[in-house]
Amino acid sequence: MKEKQESTTPTPSPIPITTTPDPTTTTTTTMKPIIKDIRKVDDSSLKNLSEAQRLKILKKRADKEMKAAKKKAAKLAQQQLQQQASKVAATTANNDDDADKAPTITTAITQSGGARRKPKVPKGTRDYLPEQMSIRQDAFRTIRRIFQSHGAVEIDTPIFELKTTLTGKYGEDSKLIYDLADQGGEQLALRYDLTVPFARYLASNAIGNVKRFHIGKVYRRDQPVLSKGRYREFYQCDFDIAGHYGRMVPDSECLVVVAEILDNLPIGDFNIKINHRILLDAILDICGVPDDKFRMICSSIDKLDKESWDVVKNEMVNVKGLKEDVADLIGEFVTIAGKPWDIYHRLVGVTTKDDDNDNGDTTTTIAPFGNHTKAKIALEDLRILFQYLESMNRLQHFTFDLSLARGLDYYTGVIYEAISISSEFGSSVGSIGGGGRYDDLVSMFQESGKITPCVGVSVGIERVFTLMEERLRRERGGSIKRPNVSVLVAQAGSGLLIQRMKVCRLLWDASISSEFNHQDEPKLKYEITNALNREVPFMVVIGEDEWEDNKVKVKDLGRRTEDVVDLNMLVTFLKSKGVVPVGCEFAMEEVLAANTTASENNKIE
Repeated sequence: MKEKQESTTPTPSPIPITTTPDPTTTTTTTMKPIIKDIRKVDDSSLKNLSEAQRLKILKKRADKEMKAAKKKAAKLAQQQLQQQASKVAATTANNDDDADKAPTITTAITQSGGARRKPKVPKGTRDYLPEQMSIRQDAFRTIRRIFQSHGAVEIDTPIFELKTTLTGKYGEDSKLIYDLADQGGEQLALRYDLTVPFARYLASNAIGNVKRFHIGKVYRRDQPVLSKGRYREFYQCDFDIAGHYGRMVPDSECLVVVAEILDNLPIGDFNIKINHRILLDAILDICGVPDDKFRMICSSIDKLDKESWDVVKNEMVNVKGLKEDVADLIGEFVTIAGKPWDIYHRLVGVTTKDDDNDNGDTTTTIAPFGNHTKAKIALEDLRILFQYLESMNRLQHFTFDLSLARGLDYYTGVIYEAISISSEFGSSVGSIGGGGRYDDLVSMFQESGKITPCVGVSVGIERVFTLMEERLRRERGGSIKRPNVSVLVAQAGSGLLIQRMKVCRLLWDASISSEFNHQDEPKLKYEITNALNREVPFMVVIGEDEWEDNKVKVKDLGRRTEDVVDLNMLVTFLKSKGVVPVGCEFAMEEVLAANTTASENNKIE
């Protein structure tokens, strides 16, 4: 009886789809008088026409008016439906039973004949097209090859960590961490970078010394700027060395690694800024910054790569409560930047001979840090570092810049940041890599008293990709299209699908990228057009007569040549034409580079 009573009692529907007027019925009713009285229409332009012609024209006009009325009515009905759905959404949110009975907005719109809402990616993310993925994979291959050439091993960690693992490690940037909703278990958050998870990894697995690399996605609730490669979801490529080693030796290798990567990627000129976190603390100490304001003032200094000194000073004084005279003293330090050895000698205070003076007079530079103990330690670290970089022929890529702060709390020693300075690009993408020494981070996850020194560098692949894509578009007139295979296997004739499969199997076994049309009987002229449009360099064409002789035709679409090749020699022939097996691209690049060098040397001789 209860169910019967519920079924007969009128209850308001959350979204009254059944009461929505049918636009077809409405417009048909309004159009009947138009068609009925069509003969009575008085139009001077139709006077010279026959009755049949007049009726035909007027009928067309009436049909157009009917279609317009239908369209208008449907649009109005859809708008009403969406308004009704919005009103009931709030009232049904807390009622599971009613929510189950209420149709969703999408369902309602679909039932009324309206269009679905256009899908889009979340803010700060993007989709990658095949040609864009090809560029990004080139960057990954270069980075991975250099990491492995330095003897690093690859690891992986979860994309989410315990929230307590991540919090308190990033200073003011901690507010950018993505928290995950509590599902009745652990409090989790998406990883902000790969460094803190690596420190947790070392502690969890009781690992002491390791040279590792990690390529993975990280997440930051930042304000995205897509044109500059700044996203909320992006890849980082990290190289870190953990353990007890010689002073500044691991630091120098990390810096050589990032210089090699940026030098090998087609992104134009770059510069890597170097500073020392202890030196930065010494500056704040000498200038009279209170200890409790060190980190927040460092965060302001870190903005000097994006803002002028006046803007940064205003934040220090008016927002963070620093005395103006103290801020002015800081300004005298953080505006110092230049070639590593030049700035080093300026900071330590040296006596040099004046070459412009015949009397042999000398010039003495006063050390701005005086006898500050921590500053001396930091400057000695940098002296050793510059010496090592010079010995590995990489110092020319670096600048000693006292404004570099790196706002993350866990840095304890040398810090660095790579930026693009190429004049080829209209706009800067900002930082494309960075890192530093973090000796105390791992100890936060270990037993008391145990320390695992670490130093590392990270390359932001999305920003690097932005530079690579822009450069390639300029070189190729806007197009970045690339062939996805080296060989297209086609047929000249009919009934050769099985033969095309066999040839592809032969090429796949040799790791030569190739494919065949999945249609049963594709026409050869369309296959050639398809290959040319996709810029596929070679075609293997199977003919009935050639197949009986165990031969195929190879078309070089770039050189516009054709050869008949024995099937057993097909792989060898394609390699002789420059086709590179998948996975061997870098080996071929080395061969080509060696041949180019030898050719240039022969010209010089």
